[in-house]
Amino acid sequence: MAATFNGGHAQNAVQSNLDNIDKYEAHIVALITRRRDEAIGEAQNLDMLAERGEWPGPLYGMTLTVKDNFDVAGTPTTNGTSFAYARDAEDDCFLVDRVKNAGSVVVAKANQSEYCLTVTNHNIHHGTCRNPWNLDRIAGGSSGGSAASVAAGFATASIGSDSGGSIRIPASLNGLVGLRPSAGRLSNRRTDTTRVATFTASGPIAHRATDIARLFHVMDAYDRSDVTSVDLPRDGSPVFPHEGIDGLRIGVPTNFWMEDIDNEILTAVRTGIDTLVALGGNVVEIQVPGSEICQAQMTPMVTANFHALYGDYLTREQSATDPEVVSFLKTGASVSGSQYAESAMFRQQWCRTLDNVFQDVDVLVSPTVPAPTPPIGWKPDYSEMINFTRLTYPQAFAGVPAISIPCGVRSDGMPIGLQLTGAYWRDSLLIRTAIAFQGATDFHTARPNVAPRLEVAPTV
Repeated sequence: MAATFNGGHAQNAVQSNLDNIDKYEAHIVALITRRRDEAIGEAQNLDMLAERGEWPGPLYGMTLTVKDNFDVAGTPTTNGTSFAYARDAEDDCFLVDRVKNAGSVVVAKANQSEYCLTVTNHNIHHGTCRNPWNLDRIAGGSSGGSAASVAAGFATASIGSDSGGSIRIPASLNGLVGLRPSAGRLSNRRTDTTRVATFTASGPIAHRATDIARLFHVMDAYDRSDVTSVDLPRDGSPVFPHEGIDGLRIGVPTNFWMEDIDNEILTAVRTGIDTLVALGGNVVEIQVPGSEICQAQMTPMVTANFHALYGDYLTREQSATDPEVVSFLKTGASVSGSQYAESAMFRQQWCRTLDNVFQDVDVLVSPTVPAPTPPIGWKPDYSEMINFTRLTYPQAFAGVPAISIPCGVRSDGMPIGLQLTGAYWRDSLLIRTAIAFQGATDFHTARPNVAPRLEVAPTV
């Protein structure tokens, strides 16, 4: 007997997203390019398969936005810069091809910080992305459009990238789950070039950890054409909710990670730790040496790397450039060989430090960000930027996975994220822990009440 599926499932999901885009996008500015006609056509084809009793794939009914540094066939890829420097994608990149073939539909390309270089998602070319929970607050960056589009109901999930928090910070600020996987786990071949930022990892953002698990299962494959892809054994089966976390060793750092944190955020995170303990976990207090200087040691390498990729930006007309991006790239240009070498040597020690830590614990817990969600127009100085991103750099430097999970709401109505960091290639453990946490909490079920501003003006 042929299998049967709900008729119109994909089309209904796409239409619901398109309706929300029509209603709210002008106020949020989460998108760069919409795929209305293409999405409707792809959904119709998937539903036709289902009506014939054929299996459309494990992601059937899931809709996606994709950060605009990933190629989606038939659309321009801007990487957040001006359309004048964009290139038209002829083919889907590796990850997009996999999720499409698994039955999902890409409804739009998401807004982002220009060249992924700032945490605000202020964008002089495509508009500043706003947070659906409060349109006067930032969505975070650089994958701000990815997170805001999911929070606003433009898609079930999104695919973003993370070099120092660019998935996890927007996920935290928008009340979502965001996974930065182990280095080399998911393909970084986002366009037709083999040049990739050294610390970048591609990963999913969604309301539910179960959707993160579904996406991760589909995307988790070795890509021989990606110079950063690692050919290690993969789980081969999805993470299931019933597996639980009994006996999980929860590392609570006694230095750096829980220090100088906003009181409301710290309280929510500590309550989250209590929830993990109630689910069967055991707290292990642990020192993580070198945490305090990790970000400062990583900065020369990451800025020099981005300058090597995008340094020609500094030759453009000043009127066409963002001062924040210029400042970042000039910092990279000024890095000396000895500074870069010192950072590389510290990185070796940092990787060994975390390897030793994960002999004693299974996960490290911390806030995702230490401070409240900043307002639109926030232009942080160097010390403010360093403070806001200090808890998301260490994982990127070592290439270990980390996940942000919604764990509360501040008195100002803005979401709070709890961050779990795991050992290299233990991505599935983080997802399983997030699923268990969401089974015992309901923070992920909350949705923002988007209150459009009376006047819609350009948000550059």
